[in-house]
Amino acid sequence: MVKRLFCAVILSFLAAAYGLGFSYESFMTPRHTLERFNRIHADSWIEDGATIDLPRLAQFANRVTITLNSWRPAGVMPAHFRVSVCGQQQADFLVERPESQFTFTLKGACEPRRVSIEVVNPFTASASDARRLGAQLKSIAVSSRLGVVLVDPALISMVALALLILWWIYDRALLRYGLSWLGIAAPIIGFLFISHISNFNFIREWALWVLGVSFGVGIWISERYLRVRMPAPAETLRQVSTPVAAILIALIVLLGGALRFYGINYGLPSNYHPDEVPKVNAIMRMVSQGDLNPTYFLHPSLLLYLSYGLNQVFRFFGYAADFRESAFLAGRCVSAIAGTLSLYLIYRAGVLLFSRFVGLSAAALLAVFPLHVTCSRYMKEDVLLLFFVLLALVITLKAVYEDRRILLILAGFVAGVSASSKYSGMLTILIVAAAPWLKSRTFLPDWSYLCYAAIGCMVAPLGFIACTPYSILTPEKFLKDFNSERHHMERGHTIPFTAWSQYWTYHYWRSIVPGIGLIATILAIVAAGAIIFQWHFEGLFVIGLIMLFYLPAEYVKAKPAPQPERYILPCLPFIALAVAVLLDRLRRSKLSLLVPILFCSAFLPAATRTVQLASEVPVDTRDLMAQWMKDNLEHGSSVLLDWKPYCPRFWHNEFAVIYVPRAEILDNLRIDELKRSGAQYLLLSSLFYDRYFSQPNLDPALREKFREVFGSVPIIKEFTPRYGTYGFNNPSLTLFSLKPEDFAALDKELVEQELGLRAKTSNQERSSFPWIVSTGSKSRL
Repeated sequence: MVKRLFCAVILSFLAAAYGLGFSYESFMTPRHTLERFNRIHADSWIEDGATIDLPRLAQFANRVTITLNSWRPAGVMPAHFRVSVCGQQQADFLVERPESQFTFTLKGACEPRRVSIEVVNPFTASASDARRLGAQLKSIAVSSRLGVVLVDPALISMVALALLILWWIYDRALLRYGLSWLGIAAPIIGFLFISHISNFNFIREWALWVLGVSFGVGIWISERYLRVRMPAPAETLRQVSTPVAAILIALIVLLGGALRFYGINYGLPSNYHPDEVPKVNAIMRMVSQGDLNPTYFLHPSLLLYLSYGLNQVFRFFGYAADFRESAFLAGRCVSAIAGTLSLYLIYRAGVLLFSRFVGLSAAALLAVFPLHVTCSRYMKEDVLLLFFVLLALVITLKAVYEDRRILLILAGFVAGVSASSKYSGMLTILIVAAAPWLKSRTFLPDWSYLCYAAIGCMVAPLGFIACTPYSILTPEKFLKDFNSERHHMERGHTIPFTAWSQYWTYHYWRSIVPGIGLIATILAIVAAGAIIFQWHFEGLFVIGLIMLFYLPAEYVKAKPAPQPERYILPCLPFIALAVAVLLDRLRRSKLSLLVPILFCSAFLPAATRTVQLASEVPVDTRDLMAQWMKDNLEHGSSVLLDWKPYCPRFWHNEFAVIYVPRAEILDNLRIDELKRSGAQYLLLSSLFYDRYFSQPNLDPALREKFREVFGSVPIIKEFTPRYGTYGFNNPSLTLFSLKPEDFAALDKELVEQELGLRAKTSNQERSSFPWIVSTGSKSRL
């Protein structure tokens, strides 16, 4: 043990030091590292007073090499520089050769390590360019005698400790099987991932570490505490009496329904969810044409037909709104109804697979998961898809465990209906196909069920055609739209990236953790470790269902902001089942006292987050901003807006609203373009710009545009939600003034701040964003 520990400590520190060193962006140019440079411009010229920020470096051993171009206008003496690090002068040199290199040490204790550059003999480029210039920077390289950049020892120690914890868990978990030596792979594998960290953004690696630790804990507790026999579905005991279970599931469904229907008419008639509009347009075409051909197949037709039908019911009972306006509400109600009924279906699935305790626990968790509740308020296909996935699952389980093979044919039809909710629903066929193995509980199928499962799979296309009939009545239009959607999945959305670039964990840390809560996520991973290690068949089936819907969502390049998390919505009930299975096994073990604590730790944060988000749904920030603008701005003022669904609506010509074309938004955000626009105000929504900060693999130059806007364009009002933006609800909205006098006032504040006469500009005081920080004459993240 001592030898293994010594080796693990050494390897962990080496992996941390060299992994972080390799990941450090040690070679920089003005065109590719805008975030670290101030007064070093994209044209490579260094201005007097320029700074370079080098974060998280050790206070010793590192050095920097600057490569400069000596060219200056004819008759101007060679550039003379004085360079300081953390306020202490480190170099004084003339740039005389065409490509000059200068190396100096990075001593000092400031964070970040700031390299300040004084141009002793600056020149002014022209009358229109007042910059005081020195020379052109070609590149900067940071290095050390260790062969890699040496980062902050405290950071190295923290990462090494994380790797050591990972080693220890797997060493303990595998000790009984003589495989503890495998734990030494933890620091080695950790090095491979750490060396690919970008700009100290540990999100992916932190998520992987939590996954690895949680999975190892699952193996450990399953070996030490959970070696108890789990009853087969046919032997399931009644841990809760039927009347009590009926009352509890009724309460859970009522709670879930209340959360999903609360604020369901938010934003109407403003239509703040952009994906709802094409669906209502398709319904209105059916109304105008007098038939059921939506002439829209980017998504299947079931949601359209159900929304159309429910809207007719609304009209029958006297709902007086315009048919188009009520169509939005009808579509949202379809999702809310499907989301509420899904709670009962996951309860039935849990009872059939495991026990009433598992069914009730899973239903209770799903009832309060923020992602499921939020999606249940939108006129979108995702919640309807999940309902039919669960319905097909329950019918399949009843066929297997009640020995009613004929039901597999119905399950296959329902699987086809799920594909008519959303094309990815075709994966539901695999649930029906799994029936023979569920019956045998081995890797060999029950042959008596194989034929019925095959018939069920063959019947699935009938379910699809029954609910999307014009897919065969107008095949040309159907194939055109279907292929368009397929290409969209392959090409990606605004910001495409591959699954491998995110280690297949993008939806894990970006969607699942915020969508259900960190504790519930950890418990699900622990459950996966315990289930896989002990090879519990029904548990493996649940893990397989999670992967069935998770892996395709990771594989496709399209992860469209601002709500890419809806793509993994079908995983949520099965994640809830996995957590419930873990709790069920714990309550049968010596750790039974932990069950209520763990359940509450998963349930209460999710419920609290859901209630917090729901409290702000009825009055959206766009409504608040619209009212403030009408009360405080001049009637008829011209206002630039980024995109219609993301911004407030004005129905009575209160302002001259100009929506910037989506393809031109970024170009029109240049400061000079804004000043020439002729508009008096600019309004930006976080639903538009947040993707450039939250999505991976982004060009830093795009972020720089928003930093410049928030730092250099006067802010006059901002509305931010108290509990944060989620889905398409409650974006942060910032209103800027484009008036010359307001620009002049902000410029004066920036000069005063640079001279140390004021701590913050009015922009920094009015904006809630912590990334607006002054660095000289430029605001940066």
